[in-house]
Amino acid sequence: MKKGLFIALSLYIVASLLVFIQATDLKKAASLISQIGYRFYLLLVITFIAYLLGTLSWKYTFGVAARNVSLSQLFLVRHVGETAAWFNPTSVIGGDALKGMLLAKYQIDKKIVVSSLLLSRIIMIATQVVLLLATTTYVLIMMPETYISRLSLVRTGGMPFLAIRQNAWYKLKEVGADLKTMLNTHRKLLVISCGFALLHWIIGSLEFFFILKFLGVKVSMMQALLVDLGVIVFKAAGAFIPGQLGIEEYGNKIMLLVIGIPGAEIWVSASILRRARQLVWAAFGILVYFLMFYKVKAGR
Repeated sequence: MKKGLFIALSLYIVASLLVFIQATDLKKAASLISQIGYRFYLLLVITFIAYLLGTLSWKYTFGVAARNVSLSQLFLVRHVGETAAWFNPTSVIGGDALKGMLLAKYQIDKKIVVSSLLLSRIIMIATQVVLLLATTTYVLIMMPETYISRLSLVRTGGMPFLAIRQNAWYKLKEVGADLKTMLNTHRKLLVISCGFALLHWIIGSLEFFFILKFLGVKVSMMQALLVDLGVIVFKAAGAFIPGQLGIEEYGNKIMLLVIGIPGAEIWVSASILRRARQLVWAAFGILVYFLMFYKVKAGR
């Protein structure tokens, strides 16, 4: 049964990756990568650090059970799950389910796995909301007249994000007893988890900061953070679309307009560079899936 499920999932992920590649302007991507040269590797390093911080945030939600799995193992499990979520219409639900299946071999109680997955997702959502509100408040205080009109462009973008947050809290209610125990027992660990989650978002926003810098556009870190967090809201709205094809590009365009960058060439170039970076990490995730996990599960 599991073997058939993994074969079906493998075929779906590969098919989605092929569609994603076809939808990506590879010639333009290669041209832009050639233009920025070795600096493209900086974007990959930034993403790696952000992913690592996200993994650390997740690890601290396991409590003492975190001893059963190393950081490197958890990093690979998380990345494979996030890759599957990216190409899966069920989005984070399917991705987190795959993480749970892959964690089975580490002898961690199923209730702890479910609780950690849910709690980690809630922490990520909550910290994103806090940062988004803080960043929006900052830019409104600094330049109220400019940003009040611009932010109206993304007024409706928060509704899908709100739905995701409500869905997360609904799931929280289902396993409330286990989570309550974890909150009472491992409060300090969860505070640390929130800290790593905040760093995950902040470091992740450096990608936009450097991409725009490479394209000759100067922005502040607060503006880059606002753009990155805003785009994530748009991606959440289109999470059911494999790879969020078209949704992320639209989000890039709107959020760059918000910080006063209207040029079509800029948002198109930024979108292509981000897609190129995503393609590298997606390929790595699929490679890890096949080499390290598929054979283990298929053999059971």
